[in-house]
Amino acid sequence: MIRVIYEWHVSRGNLQEFSEAWEQTTVLVREIYQGAHGSTLLQDGSRADHVLTIARWNSEEDWRNFWTSDNPPEIMKMSKLGNLLSVKVYEELGHYISK
Repeated sequence: MIRVIYEWHVSRGNLQEFSEAWEQTTVLVREIYQGAHGSTLLQDGSRADHVLTIARWNSEEDWRNFWTSDNPPEIMKMSKLGNLLSVKVYEELGHYISK
């Protein structure tokens, strides 16, 4: 498993619409692309215009295949509503959820 962390700058006026576009994108990506396991949206508590989206994928190959395909229009919508600052890929060494 990998986690892909996207760092965004989203103006306060666009946060709600960005959040909606992110949710639509996450649903479509999970339905269409092999290896996609959803995403998390986080907002910085001290900087409201700074958000992270963290996607979980089976492998870096699955994630790269997603980016080389025809992406859902919501991806473009997110990019119009926010400025993508960085993308980093991390290998998941562990994942624990307490009961």
